[in-house]
Amino acid sequence: MKLKYSESHPLKSYLVNEQLLTKDEFIAKFNDFQWLDLLKLQLSANENQIHNSPSLNIEDDKGDGVSVSIVGDLNEYEFYVCYKRPITRKKAKWFGLVEYDYYDKDFCSVIPEQTKEDGLKAFVLFYERNFEELENRWG
Repeated sequence: MKLKYSESHPLKSYLVNEQLLTKDEFIAKFNDFQWLDLLKLQLSANENQIHNSPSLNIEDDKGDGVSVSIVGDLNEYEFYVCYKRPITRKKAKWFGLVEYDYYDKDFCSVIPEQTKEDGLKAFVLFYERNFEELENRWG
């Protein structure tokens, strides 16, 4: 299966390298991605030049997907895993007195303090359509 792949670079306001990739092609891109070089570029830039953190993204034809970003300093950095999918959530109204379910078609979990290996695992699970483990770990 091929999923839409893209990269986010700190000084670019648009996604780059948008294309369809197989799991093996994506793993090669993930391993070759210049995480630390791009983080260094981000850290040396003026704040108004930065559009986003260095990130890799995949999504399916429904718009569900996984993104991984690197943040922090060169000596102390971490990865964020973002998992976007539709879910039914609880919402309160009338000062919290009434709670109801609503469908959030673009819900995104953002999980900090992850490793590079955690990020790759999230991507592999998404490629394998193992949504149960993805939800358990990053939901």
